[in-house]
Amino acid sequence: MSLSEIDGNYNPIQPDSEGSYEEVEHLLEEEKEEEDDTGAVDYNPFSDDDEQEDLAEEDPQPVAECSKSKRPRCEKLFSFNAVFCQKLFRNQLRPKENSSTRVVGDSIEDVIACLWDTGKDLIKRQVVFQDNVPKWAVDEKPKFDDVGKFFLLQDMNARKTYGIENLTARLLQRWRDQLIKIFVFAYSLDVENKNQFNEVLKHLITPSKPDRAGANSMRDESSLANELHAGHPHLEGHFSSWLLWASVIHAAPAHEQEGMKKAPNPPATISKYFRWVGVSEAARLDGVHRGMVVANTINSRNLRQIRELKMEFSTAMVVLQGAFKRLEVMEAEAEASGGIVSAMETVMQPEESELSQQLGAEVTNCFDDQHA
Repeated sequence: MSLSEIDGNYNPIQPDSEGSYEEVEHLLEEEKEEEDDTGAVDYNPFSDDDEQEDLAEEDPQPVAECSKSKRPRCEKLFSFNAVFCQKLFRNQLRPKENSSTRVVGDSIEDVIACLWDTGKDLIKRQVVFQDNVPKWAVDEKPKFDDVGKFFLLQDMNARKTYGIENLTARLLQRWRDQLIKIFVFAYSLDVENKNQFNEVLKHLITPSKPDRAGANSMRDESSLANELHAGHPHLEGHFSSWLLWASVIHAAPAHEQEGMKKAPNPPATISKYFRWVGVSEAARLDGVHRGMVVANTINSRNLRQIRELKMEFSTAMVVLQGAFKRLEVMEAEAEASGGIVSAMETVMQPEESELSQQLGAEVTNCFDDQHA
């Protein structure tokens, strides 16, 4: 029996220009599900050959048995174990598993609501393509009605993938206590391959005028800082504070930047660099009055310290003046002693006596015959 006879919706995969494979979705109607119960196609469009071989070697039955043994049987009509994986584009292989939970509900709507509540944090913002150019959707934050644009469910046992619109009561009953992979697409199902995701990065996420380090240029930071300053008159802060706010906005994901620009207050992490001012004139005057009171208190404290320091300097000056007077007295005494010593030196000069004169007269020259 050929694959086309087993599943009429099956399309063989074709290699694209990069050597990867295009994703094939098996979205079956309820009548087709009943016919394919005994002959499901063993194909997983979201994994490569090695991963499919690993999954083929595993026995999926113990997973359900383990779930039954560890958890009491759920009283809800529908119940299955879900592993949530975030995908950046549809052809992404081996997406990272972000979380796992048990999805329960008494109706299809309850199951979809449970899926949305658990996986909505993995959604960033919807991207649509117009003439092959990516653009943000009108709604900055996706709503519950857009769940079909971001979610796909993969039956690990049957190797089939279903959209939200293809969930039926019979299918959910068949999934009871089974392990189902939930693929949550960060930018919607419209981003199909890596080339389109690179276009999204180029046009929507990365800075339009980056500097050498790849960040936004200083000109863009200053422009956004001025825009924030003009749009938030109830806040006061140094220009560096507004630049910091602009840097925080540019560092955030692209789909959150517009919302952060329109936020009435800065993020809590940098709110300490801003001061909230009153809107009414009375509130402004009251704020000025309170500021003057505080300034007067600080000025009085500084004045008291200055006076204390002045007294200490005055005391030190008195001590220094006394020491200076003592130095002058000692200088005068030294000068007087010097005069006395000079006078005594002049009066007490040495003179020749009679004996010295007699001895000097007897000194004559004598011929040296010892060294001739």
